Amino acid sequence: MSEEGLVREILSDGTLSTEEIKKELKKKDICFVQSYDRTFSGLFVLLATLWLLPTIAQWTGWGFLRFFAQLPSVGFSIGVILGATVLFVAAVALEAKLVSMRRKQGGCQDAHETVFIVRDGPYGVVRHPGYLAEMVYFGVLPIVLSERVPFTILAALCIAVAMALFVYLIRVEDRFNLKKWGKDYRQYMAEVPAVNFVKGLLQSARIG
Repeated sequence: MSEEGLVREILSDGTLSTEEIKKELKKKDICFVQSYDRTFSGLFVLLATLWLLPTIAQWTGWGFLRFFAQLPSVGFSIGVILGATVLFVAAVALEAKLVSMRRKQGGCQDAHETVFIVRDGPYGVVRHPGYLAEMVYFGVLPIVLSERVPFTILAALCIAVAMALFVYLIRVEDRFNLKKWGKDYRQYMAEVPAVNFVKGLLQSARIG
Protein backbone atom coordinates (compact mmCIF):
# COMPACT_ATOMS: atom_id res chain seq x y z
CA MET A 1 0.00 0.00 0.00
CA SER A 2 1.46 3.33 -1.07
CA GLU A 3 0.00 5.37 1.79
CA GLU A 4 -0.35 4.13 5.35
CA GLY A 5 -0.84 5.79 8.71
CA LEU A 6 -2.53 8.90 7.33
CA VAL A 7 -4.33 9.64 10.59
CA ARG A 8 -0.96 10.29 12.21
CA GLU A 9 -0.40 13.08 9.68
CA ILE A 10 -3.77 14.62 10.52
CA LEU A 11 -3.25 14.42 14.27
CA SER A 12 0.20 15.99 14.00
CA ASP A 13 -1.64 19.31 13.59
CA GLY A 14 -2.76 19.73 17.17
CA THR A 15 -4.93 22.76 16.37
CA LEU A 16 -7.66 20.88 14.49
CA SER A 17 -11.12 20.57 16.04
CA THR A 18 -13.11 17.32 15.93
CA GLU A 19 -15.10 18.48 12.91
CA GLU A 20 -11.95 19.61 11.12
CA ILE A 21 -10.37 16.19 11.74
CA LYS A 22 -13.44 14.56 10.16
CA LYS A 23 -13.12 16.83 7.14
CA GLU A 24 -9.46 15.87 6.77
CA LEU A 25 -10.39 12.18 6.95
CA LYS A 26 -12.85 12.75 4.12
CA LYS A 27 -10.29 14.65 2.03
CA LYS A 28 -7.79 11.81 2.35
CA ASP A 29 -10.50 9.25 1.47
CA ILE A 30 -10.35 7.52 4.86
CA CYS A 31 -13.88 8.46 5.88
CA PHE A 32 -15.84 5.37 6.98
CA VAL A 33 -19.28 6.75 6.13
CA GLN A 34 -18.16 7.96 2.72
CA SER A 35 -16.49 4.63 1.90
CA TYR A 36 -19.10 2.20 3.21
CA ASP A 37 -22.55 3.45 4.17
CA ARG A 38 -24.25 4.19 0.86
CA THR A 39 -23.11 1.24 -1.26
CA PHE A 40 -23.33 -1.51 1.33
CA SER A 41 -26.48 -0.22 3.01
CA GLY A 42 -28.15 -0.37 -0.40
CA LEU A 43 -27.01 -3.97 -0.90
CA PHE A 44 -28.42 -5.07 2.45
CA VAL A 45 -31.75 -3.33 1.71
CA LEU A 46 -31.85 -5.27 -1.57
CA LEU A 47 -31.21 -8.55 0.27
CA ALA A 48 -33.93 -7.77 2.82
CA THR A 49 -36.39 -7.07 0.00
CA LEU A 50 -35.54 -10.40 -1.64
CA TRP A 51 -36.08 -12.22 1.67
CA LEU A 52 -39.49 -10.54 2.13
CA LEU A 53 -40.74 -11.21 -1.42
CA PRO A 54 -42.79 -14.33 -0.51
CA THR A 55 -44.52 -12.43 2.30
CA ILE A 56 -45.14 -9.41 0.07
CA ALA A 57 -46.56 -11.73 -2.58
CA GLN A 58 -48.92 -13.36 -0.05
CA TRP A 59 -50.09 -10.07 1.44
CA THR A 60 -50.68 -8.25 -1.83
CA GLY A 61 -51.96 -11.12 -3.97
CA TRP A 62 -50.27 -9.56 -6.99
CA GLY A 63 -50.26 -11.97 -9.88
CA PHE A 64 -46.76 -11.18 -11.09
CA LEU A 65 -45.41 -12.24 -7.68
CA ARG A 66 -47.38 -15.52 -7.56
CA PHE A 67 -44.21 -17.59 -8.04
CA PHE A 68 -42.74 -16.21 -4.79
CA ALA A 69 -45.96 -16.81 -2.86
CA GLN A 70 -45.80 -20.50 -3.80
CA LEU A 71 -42.23 -21.14 -2.69
CA PRO A 72 -42.02 -23.94 -0.07
CA SER A 73 -41.04 -22.82 3.40
CA VAL A 74 -39.19 -24.41 6.33
CA GLY A 75 -40.65 -24.50 9.83
CA PHE A 76 -38.51 -24.34 12.97
CA SER A 77 -39.20 -25.74 16.43
CA ILE A 78 -39.89 -23.34 19.27
CA GLY A 79 -36.53 -24.28 20.79
CA VAL A 80 -34.65 -23.24 17.66
CA ILE A 81 -36.59 -19.99 17.43
CA LEU A 82 -35.94 -19.19 21.11
CA GLY A 83 -32.23 -19.97 20.69
CA ALA A 84 -32.07 -17.72 17.63
CA THR A 85 -33.87 -14.97 19.55
CA VAL A 86 -31.32 -15.14 22.39
CA LEU A 87 -28.47 -14.85 19.87
CA PHE A 88 -30.22 -11.93 18.15
CA VAL A 89 -30.68 -10.01 21.41
CA ALA A 90 -27.07 -10.69 22.45
CA ALA A 91 -25.77 -9.49 19.07
CA VAL A 92 -27.83 -6.28 19.22
CA ALA A 93 -26.62 -5.64 22.79
CA LEU A 94 -23.01 -6.16 21.67
CA GLU A 95 -23.47 -3.74 18.78
CA ALA A 96 -24.90 -1.11 21.15
CA LYS A 97 -21.90 -1.53 23.47
CA LEU A 98 -19.49 -1.15 20.54
CA VAL A 99 -21.18 2.04 19.34
CA SER A 100 -20.78 3.51 22.82
CA MET A 101 -17.10 2.45 22.98
CA ARG A 102 -16.26 3.99 19.61
CA ARG A 103 -17.94 7.26 20.58
CA LYS A 104 -16.04 7.45 23.87
CA GLN A 105 -12.64 6.13 22.81
CA GLY A 106 -12.43 6.86 19.08
CA GLY A 107 -11.33 10.46 19.47
CA CYS A 108 -14.09 12.12 17.43
CA GLN A 109 -17.19 11.49 19.57
CA ASP A 110 -18.51 9.56 16.56
CA ALA A 111 -19.59 5.92 16.24
CA HIS A 112 -18.00 5.55 12.80
CA GLU A 113 -15.16 8.04 12.36
CA THR A 114 -12.42 7.15 14.84
CA VAL A 115 -8.84 8.39 14.95
CA PHE A 116 -7.61 5.95 17.60
CA ILE A 117 -7.59 2.16 17.45
CA VAL A 118 -10.05 0.88 20.05
CA ARG A 119 -8.49 -2.23 21.64
CA ASP A 120 -10.49 -2.66 24.86
CA GLY A 121 -13.23 -5.14 25.66
CA PRO A 122 -14.53 -7.02 22.60
CA TYR A 123 -11.86 -5.32 20.44
CA GLY A 124 -9.23 -7.13 22.47
CA VAL A 125 -10.75 -10.46 21.41
CA VAL A 126 -11.57 -9.80 17.73
CA ARG A 127 -10.74 -6.90 15.43
CA HIS A 128 -14.24 -6.65 14.00
CA PRO A 129 -16.74 -7.41 16.78
CA GLY A 130 -19.28 -5.18 15.02
CA TYR A 131 -19.23 -7.35 11.91
CA LEU A 132 -19.39 -10.45 14.10
CA ALA A 133 -22.52 -9.08 15.78
CA GLU A 134 -24.05 -8.20 12.41
CA MET A 135 -23.25 -11.64 11.00
CA VAL A 136 -25.11 -13.16 13.95
CA TYR A 137 -28.21 -10.99 13.84
CA PHE A 138 -28.54 -11.01 10.06
CA GLY A 139 -28.01 -14.76 10.15
CA VAL A 140 -30.66 -15.54 12.78
CA LEU A 141 -33.29 -12.85 12.07
CA PRO A 142 -35.03 -14.90 9.34
CA ILE A 143 -35.31 -17.77 11.86
CA VAL A 144 -36.60 -15.47 14.63
CA LEU A 145 -39.33 -14.15 12.31
CA SER A 146 -40.04 -17.42 10.51
CA GLU A 147 -43.49 -17.75 12.11
CA ARG A 148 -44.58 -14.56 10.34
CA VAL A 149 -42.17 -14.34 7.41
CA PRO A 150 -41.82 -17.71 5.64
CA PHE A 151 -38.28 -19.10 5.64
CA THR A 152 -37.85 -20.05 1.98
CA ILE A 153 -34.87 -20.71 -0.28
CA LEU A 154 -34.68 -16.92 -0.68
CA ALA A 155 -34.04 -16.50 3.07
CA ALA A 156 -31.21 -19.06 2.93
CA LEU A 157 -29.77 -17.37 -0.17
CA CYS A 158 -29.91 -13.94 1.50
CA ILE A 159 -28.11 -15.27 4.59
CA ALA A 160 -25.38 -16.84 2.44
CA VAL A 161 -24.88 -13.66 0.38
CA ALA A 162 -24.88 -11.51 3.54
CA MET A 163 -22.17 -13.69 5.11
CA ALA A 164 -20.08 -13.42 1.93
CA LEU A 165 -20.52 -9.64 1.99
CA PHE A 166 -19.34 -9.46 5.59
CA VAL A 167 -16.24 -11.53 4.78
CA TYR A 168 -15.51 -9.13 1.93
CA LEU A 169 -16.15 -6.09 4.14
CA ILE A 170 -13.73 -7.37 6.78
CA ARG A 171 -10.95 -7.61 4.19
CA VAL A 172 -11.77 -4.21 2.73
CA GLU A 173 -11.91 -2.57 6.15
CA ASP A 174 -8.55 -4.06 7.14
CA ARG A 175 -7.03 -2.36 4.07
CA PHE A 176 -8.92 0.82 4.95
CA ASN A 177 -7.55 0.71 8.52
CA LEU A 178 -3.99 0.10 7.32
CA LYS A 179 -4.32 3.25 5.26
CA LYS A 180 -5.61 5.00 8.35
CA TRP A 181 -3.21 3.75 11.06
CA GLY A 182 -0.36 2.00 9.25
CA LYS A 183 2.07 -0.10 11.31
CA ASP A 184 0.02 0.22 14.52
CA TYR A 185 -2.92 -1.49 12.84
CA ARG A 186 -0.63 -4.05 11.17
CA GLN A 187 0.57 -5.01 14.66
CA TYR A 188 -3.04 -5.19 15.87
CA MET A 189 -3.85 -7.52 12.95
CA ALA A 190 -0.96 -9.78 13.96
CA GLU A 191 -2.16 -9.95 17.57
CA VAL A 192 -5.97 -10.19 17.25
CA PRO A 193 -8.06 -12.34 14.84
CA ALA A 194 -10.70 -10.77 12.62
CA VAL A 195 -13.90 -12.46 13.89
CA ASN A 196 -12.76 -15.82 15.28
CA PHE A 197 -13.79 -15.13 18.86
CA VAL A 198 -12.84 -18.63 20.10
CA LYS A 199 -9.25 -18.10 18.92
CA GLY A 200 -9.35 -14.54 20.27
CA LEU A 201 -10.56 -15.68 23.70
CA LEU A 202 -7.82 -18.31 23.90
CA GLN A 203 -5.17 -15.77 22.89
CA SER A 204 -6.40 -13.15 25.36
CA ALA A 205 -6.48 -15.79 28.13
CA ARG A 206 -2.85 -16.73 27.42
CA ILE A 207 -1.82 -13.07 27.42
CA GLY A 208 -3.74 -12.45 30.65
